[in-house]
Amino acid sequence: MSGTDHSQEKPPIDAPIASSVDDNLGRAPVAHDFAASIRELDTSQGLVVGILGPWGHGKSSFINLMREQFEVEPTLTVVDFNPWMFSGSNQLVNFFFTEIGAELNVRSQSRFGKTADWLAQYAGILKPVSQFIPIPGAATAGEATATALVGLADATNADLSAKKVREKITKELTALTEPIVVVIDDIDRLTTIEIREIFKLVRLTASFPNIIYVLAFDRERVEQALTDDGVPGRAYLEKIVQLSFDVPQAPRKLLRSQVFEELNRILSPVANATLDDRWSDVYWEVIDPLFSNLRDVTRYAISARSTVKSLGNEVNLVDLLAMEALRVFRPELTQELSKLRRELTSTRNITERRDDRTQATMNALLANFPDDDDVIRAVFNRVFPVALQYIENNHYGNDWLNTWRTAHRMAHIDFLNLYFDRVAPDELVAFRSSERAFELLGDGAALKEHLTGLDPEELEEVIEGLTSYESKFTTDMIAPGSITLLNLIDAIPEKEQRGFFDIGRPDITVGRVVLRLLRRVEDEAVREALVAQILESIETYSSQLDFIHSVGYQEGVGHKLVSKAFAEQIQTEFVERLKKAPPTEPEREWDAWRIYDALQTHTGKTPLKPSDDPALLRAVLHSLKSTARSQSMGSRQVNAEDRLAWELLVQVFGSEDAVRTVVSNVRMTLGDDKVLQLADRYLSGWRPERS
Repeated sequence: MSGTDHSQEKPPIDAPIASSVDDNLGRAPVAHDFAASIRELDTSQGLVVGILGPWGHGKSSFINLMREQFEVEPTLTVVDFNPWMFSGSNQLVNFFFTEIGAELNVRSQSRFGKTADWLAQYAGILKPVSQFIPIPGAATAGEATATALVGLADATNADLSAKKVREKITKELTALTEPIVVVIDDIDRLTTIEIREIFKLVRLTASFPNIIYVLAFDRERVEQALTDDGVPGRAYLEKIVQLSFDVPQAPRKLLRSQVFEELNRILSPVANATLDDRWSDVYWEVIDPLFSNLRDVTRYAISARSTVKSLGNEVNLVDLLAMEALRVFRPELTQELSKLRRELTSTRNITERRDDRTQATMNALLANFPDDDDVIRAVFNRVFPVALQYIENNHYGNDWLNTWRTAHRMAHIDFLNLYFDRVAPDELVAFRSSERAFELLGDGAALKEHLTGLDPEELEEVIEGLTSYESKFTTDMIAPGSITLLNLIDAIPEKEQRGFFDIGRPDITVGRVVLRLLRRVEDEAVREALVAQILESIETYSSQLDFIHSVGYQEGVGHKLVSKAFAEQIQTEFVERLKKAPPTEPEREWDAWRIYDALQTHTGKTPLKPSDDPALLRAVLHSLKSTARSQSMGSRQVNAEDRLAWELLVQVFGSEDAVRTVVSNVRMTLGDDKVLQLADRYLSGWRPERS
């Protein structure tokens, strides 16, 4: 992309150019020469000129360039007639002559005043009989009807016949030193009936002297509209249009240069816009084949600019530009893709068989859009690779989801939904926060500010999202990132509603990220230095012990990231710290029982007494509460039951009597809660039916 700053430029509009100043295609000289050649023709019997080309080829722009030559001395008067302003033959004829007369009066009453008056009278005379103008393809019958029309018109006005008014108009027009140019544009956008009405009108009035009609239309569309009763419309058209010019298609090379120029403008609102290595293939295989003319470029620029401005910082730009091209030029195909979001984004491991229903759906999509087969396959290959597994022998497993998610690819359902719905799903809102957290992993203070500013209920999901960036973790993120996350475990609320198979916990979620950070360092000695650095800054004993166990050799949880000797050393140092000083913020100790169990294991003595700090005692009680979940056979409902690890609780306090005193002291000092009530049930002899 060009380095030019387009950020302050206004978006393009789908309108023809007004002058040669904006002529990017270099057509001005051709248009000027063609207009000059028209001046040289005999217009004593009128002249009808056709500017031909498919929709979007620049016919209106070409006519505007011709106007520049018409303005050269001696200047030609150019009158524009808008065919969209009428409905029905009667209104058309009346409106045409009235409008032309009014325009001439405006241009020069002294030069055209009498002509304008006669045209107005002519409109009034012809209005009742315009319905008799022969229709296209009438051939001999049409000629007879035309003759009848003149006779009928002669008798329609007692004071002045249509024939005499026409003679007056002819006399006034003949006296003009230069012809009048009447431009009728956008004829091919009219309905078939309206196209026929326009050409009836031109046929009726084409013989007026010094009137040059310049008609702009798509030949194929108009010939189709004029075809009647097996008589080809071309034959009818050739009787009316005496001179034509086919506007050439813009050279492909020039068209592409305009596309790239517009893409620079489109991407200008996006900060640090980058296109990944798929861009070249996506452009040539998906976007470029959909452009036919400059109007296509403008349509794409208008649509894509708005979408990129809205989503460019959220969704992968290559995907966004590709899908916008489909949305503008293949709307029906885009609608079908919107219905296939699951099929476009659901991964499949190599051992899984392909879904027959989805296979049939993808085959039907290709069959329904045979002309776009290459484009669809390119979109699948470059934007939605999962879809290829249904038309080719390959697969994409679940491990790809993180890759696509971190790249903001539409191959991930969250970003595809964001594109189609323009509303971020909850999962994507959390992922955005994860992405920001990743950017701040190397700055502990900024990371803490970001995470503590979120809704606490979102924290666990946001931190879990950091695992998607494992491949991008750097060593400078290890200490600040780990310290910040480990110090936030107590701030993450335990989810009240978890699924039957949801075994996540705040400490497990944080641990997964911390371990992935530490694994970025291969040297054991370096890892040990980092572990020591992290331990010094962890604020709670609970997180310290959890971290020690995860990097060491604790059975079932240790990942052996340090030497055995080092693991034993930091465990011993931990116990010594706890012996010397109880927690300064006991309410933050999310695993208070475990830290005192470690102390009890080391000393062999009961570590806690009922007279200890009630806040610490309550933390111990709360840390031993768990929720057991069960599901009945044939039922989807998950049943939950709160429990206490009663034997461990009795062990850490020494006896049930001690526990009873603890419960009483905590309730008296800090008030009642559900855990104390649960402890009362155990003290009364209740036990869960099953463990």
